[in-house]
Amino acid sequence: MRALINSAVVVIALTAVVTGGSASADSGPVRGAGYVWADNPTAASYTPDPTYQMNSTGLTATNTITRSGLGVYAVRFPGLGVVGGVAHATAYGPGTHRCKVGNWFVSGDDQVVTVRCSTHAGAPVDSRFTANFTNVTQWRGLEYGQTYPGAYLFAGNPTSPSYTPTPTYQYNSVGESNTVLRTGVGTYKVLVPGIGHLVRGGHAQVTAYGSGSERCAVFSFGWTTPASVISISVRCHAAAGTPVDSRFALTFTDRTNTLGLSGCCNTDGHQSGYALAHRPTEASYPPAASYLHEVPAGGATATRLGTGSYSLRFTHADLATGNVHAAASGGWDGQFCKVDHWSGGSGINVRCFNAAGVPADMPYDLNHTGPWLLG
Repeated sequence: MRALINSAVVVIALTAVVTGGSASADSGPVRGAGYVWADNPTAASYTPDPTYQMNSTGLTATNTITRSGLGVYAVRFPGLGVVGGVAHATAYGPGTHRCKVGNWFVSGDDQVVTVRCSTHAGAPVDSRFTANFTNVTQWRGLEYGQTYPGAYLFAGNPTSPSYTPTPTYQYNSVGESNTVLRTGVGTYKVLVPGIGHLVRGGHAQVTAYGSGSERCAVFSFGWTTPASVISISVRCHAAAGTPVDSRFALTFTDRTNTLGLSGCCNTDGHQSGYALAHRPTEASYPPAASYLHEVPAGGATATRLGTGSYSLRFTHADLATGNVHAAASGGWDGQFCKVDHWSGGSGINVRCFNAAGVPADMPYDLNHTGPWLLG
């Protein structure tokens, strides 16, 4: 069911915004970010609803989606054609369809992100989805001039015991190099050095990468030795739920959104939030405070609607707009979660399943990024 649109739309900045670069939107590609909600899965080509898409290069930069085959889509972000960055995708709707990132590449001044969707059995299928992209290299938050803890990377060597991802496709807010360790079939540790002592809790997101039907999820994350290093455990599975080596994209953030965009209440600030819903069988509760963030500041309430069916509401977020991603937390055995829908009335609704595709209770993570707010 389509997410509802409130009549009162968040006020957005009336001038073009460039994040992480000094060029204007008309002078060539710049660093920045964008998102889409893709709600027309069988259309050959279309422009997503403006309420549910954003491009940081300005109001005149409209993202588009082209269907190139069954379950295969190209999301074009105008003006963001700087090589590098990271992309994520999540299937949308009540069923067991899953979506992942096929690749992303520069096309002229634009960035193109390929999204591939499949059935639970792994066959290509047309599906609605949410997707985002960022190549920002200054992780911004509530205050101008301050860089917040964050990192992203493309893990492209799934069978290598240990490696440092290509510098072009990784970011660390203190300038150090992230590394990836393979600890078993489909099991990885991503080490983000130099930011652990700055992190209060944080949020991690991962998306499988490539042409197959693999899926990946964050199993856990925390501090290692030395304490300045954040260790993020990732687990990847084949469609049947068996462990499998896979490429993936990963983002970690603390006290700001997963796109590294400025928060409220700056003139180019974005309403945003993330949460870990860690008590999956409880009727209603506040998510873990250390892993909760909302701009403007507030709180959240997680509610269980039924087996594997949940709703989460942020206190102040205008959920009639923006972009949402959701995933299982601790999916060691191939469990997965996805976005069912979101709206101002119902909050963010999430569906979770075991490896066989049967609804199941489990912890989940989600994040929301909204449009510009006037400071």
